[in-house]
Amino acid sequence: MNQAIGMIETKGLLALIEATDTMVKSSEVHCLGKKQVGGGLNTVLITGDVAAVETAIQAAIVSVQRLGEGLLTASHVIPRPAIDAKAFVDAGNIAEEPEENEPEVVVVEAIEIKEPTETIEPDPKEKLLHELQQMKVTELRKLAKEQPNISIPHKNIHRTNKEKLVKALTDILIINE
Repeated sequence: MNQAIGMIETKGLLALIEATDTMVKSSEVHCLGKKQVGGGLNTVLITGDVAAVETAIQAAIVSVQRLGEGLLTASHVIPRPAIDAKAFVDAGNIAEEPEENEPEVVVVEAIEIKEPTETIEPDPKEKLLHELQQMKVTELRKLAKEQPNISIPHKNIHRTNKEKLVKALTDILIINE
């Protein structure tokens, strides 16, 4: 069986993972590892027989180009190499733990937050109380004088403070609703 090595160079980790996944799934190839070139460039190396490596590289090219323009920077296949490709790949294998200087990738699941479908109406008494508290004392006194069954004697309404007016109006208006 004639062995070959294949290389894909991408911009960014996402494109590198997409390329590696596609290559391993599309042909009978094995991943030798990856190399961070710098400036966001990453290279992944695969090995297998010549036809399988060529097929895997072509599939990865199409897959990375689907992700977006400019993510694929280079690709190459070397049939029957006279060198040991593994020597070019540092200890940072895809399946290994990240090195001390290499940031660890953490996957966080997205949580969908749904808006409530029904609105909760405030308690009518609380709503009325709030509206009355927003009114001026003169407005409350005028409203109190218009109420025939208010608990405050009509002759004392002009001297009653805001707190007592709000309580008396709340009591009578809630009963009338």
